[in-house]
Amino acid sequence: MLRACLRRYGLWPTVALLTLLAIAVSAGIASSMTYGVLDGTMTRSAWIITLLTPALIAPVMSGITLRLLQQLDRAHTELHEVIHRDHLTELHNRRYFMQMLHEEVERTRREDTAFALAIVDVDDFKSINDRFGHLGGDEVLRQIAQTCRAAVRESDVVARIGGEEFACLFRASKLDAAEQLAQHLLQRIRDLKLQFQGVPLAISVSIGLTGVHGPQADLGSALRLADNALYAAKSAGKNRLEIHTAQAA
Repeated sequence: MLRACLRRYGLWPTVALLTLLAIAVSAGIASSMTYGVLDGTMTRSAWIITLLTPALIAPVMSGITLRLLQQLDRAHTELHEVIHRDHLTELHNRRYFMQMLHEEVERTRREDTAFALAIVDVDDFKSINDRFGHLGGDEVLRQIAQTCRAAVRESDVVARIGGEEFACLFRASKLDAAEQLAQHLLQRIRDLKLQFQGVPLAISVSIGLTGVHGPQADLGSALRLADNALYAAKSAGKNRLEIHTAQAA
C-alpha cells in the first residue's frame, strides 16, 4: 500500500498523509484513555502534547522510512533489469522470455485462446564475425534487435535467447495475424542498409513460426514446432519464413 501511494502521489504527499493518520490515531488513543480510564479529566496542555508530538515526530520518521522504501524499490527495479535484460541489444533475455512464454501457455490453457511463437536466427552470422570481427557482429545484432522491436506490437515480447537467435511471442494472436507480423519483420530486415568500416553489409534472417491454441497448449511442443520451422527455413535456402503447426507435425 505504501509503495502504491509513493508511486501515485510521491514522497511528501505520502508523508503528510501518514502524519495526519498518526495525529488521528494519537487523538483516538487519548480520547479512549480520557473517557475510559481518567473519567474525562485530561488537561488542555495534555491534549496539546498529545496532538503536537506526532505532528513533529511523524514527518521525520515517515520521511526517512519512505525514502528508504523508495531506494529499495529502485534497487529492486534495477536488479530486475540486470537479471532480465540483454545489455548488448537492450532486449529481454532468455530467462525473461521463458517466464513470459510459460505465463502465456497457462493463460491460453485457462481461457482457451491462442498465441504464436517465432524464432529468428541471423543467416551466416559466423561469416559476418569472421569478416568484420565481433564489433561488426555486435552492430548487426543491435540493428536486428531494434528492427524486431519496431516490427511487433507493444503487447508482444521480443528477446535475445541465444548468440544470434531471437524470439518473438505474439500474445493473444491467431496464426494468420502473427504470420503477417513475421513477414513484415522479415521484409524490414531485408531492407536494412548497413555499413561497417565503409563496407556495405547485407544481412538476412530465417524465421520459424508456430501457432498455439486451446487447453492442450504445451510449452515444450511450442518450442519444438518453432525450432522445426526454423530448421526448415534454413534448409530451404534461408532468408525466409516457415510455419509448422501441431497438425502439420
